[in-house]
Amino acid sequence: MKGEAVVYSIAGVGVTLLLLLSSHWLGPVGAFTSILAALPACYLTMRYGLSAGIFVVMLSAVALLQLADFAGIVSYLGMYAVPSLLLPSLLRRSWSWDRALLVSGAVTLLVAGTLLVSYVQLNGQELGPLIDQYLKAEVDLAMKAYKEAGFSGSQLTDLKDVAIQVADIIRNTFVGLYAAGVLVVHFVTLALLQRFRRNRYQIDGAVFTQWRLPALLIWFLIIAGFALLVPQVAVVGRNLLAVLLPLYFVQGLAVVCCFVQRKSWPPAIKGLIYVLVFLLNPLPLVVTGVGVFDLWIDFRRPRIKDL
Repeated sequence: MKGEAVVYSIAGVGVTLLLLLSSHWLGPVGAFTSILAALPACYLTMRYGLSAGIFVVMLSAVALLQLADFAGIVSYLGMYAVPSLLLPSLLRRSWSWDRALLVSGAVTLLVAGTLLVSYVQLNGQELGPLIDQYLKAEVDLAMKAYKEAGFSGSQLTDLKDVAIQVADIIRNTFVGLYAAGVLVVHFVTLALLQRFRRNRYQIDGAVFTQWRLPALLIWFLIIAGFALLVPQVAVVGRNLLAVLLPLYFVQGLAVVCCFVQRKSWPPAIKGLIYVLVFLLNPLPLVVTGVGVFDLWIDFRRPRIKDL
């Protein structure tokens, strides 16, 4: 690597570690910053080549040996290492962004599954108790954050009940939620790569405002919905929905972006709309519904105004 690439790669290692360890310092907020952990290596791979990305991933993993436990290293390699290297490598080969995302996401899940099974076997544990242990640690961390925030008495009891209920939901949909997490990491990383490119590299594929999921995917959503009514396969239905609903939220977001870009509103107003879409209930559900029904209604088709 050239001198500039080496300097930026070393900085990329530092940023990656900060993003990964932020969950320990920032509590629940750190979960959002850790989503960006693949971005430094991914960006450097796009800009300087695969060697820069490998440098960041390898040094980050070595540093985690000193700063985190073995489970943290497995988590980093399973969730972030593949999108850090494979996603930009496919994009540099002029793959369309959605195809590159699909392949990189599938490989990430394969690698994560292999690492998880290997970790369980090496420690002589079963997957179920390991997940329960992880969820209990997360509930304890959340309760600690609530106490530090000033909650007490009945408030803490209510919050703990909610945390336990959420943990039960996560336990029953762990596979689907993990797959959804992989998709979130890929989509966020890809969106920021697009934002930071500044003619340094090219990302091929459909313009996001015109992007659509394959029409046949709607049948999997319908089947998953009906599966919830059958106790024997309800778990399968919940895991499928955990993956499919975020995908249709992204398609709904593409509809929102198409609508917003057609308007001559100030940038501040447009930015506020995007923030509300993610944070203000029930707008995320509404956007997901828009993504689902876009198959039949085609919200992005220009409407002819009546004279």
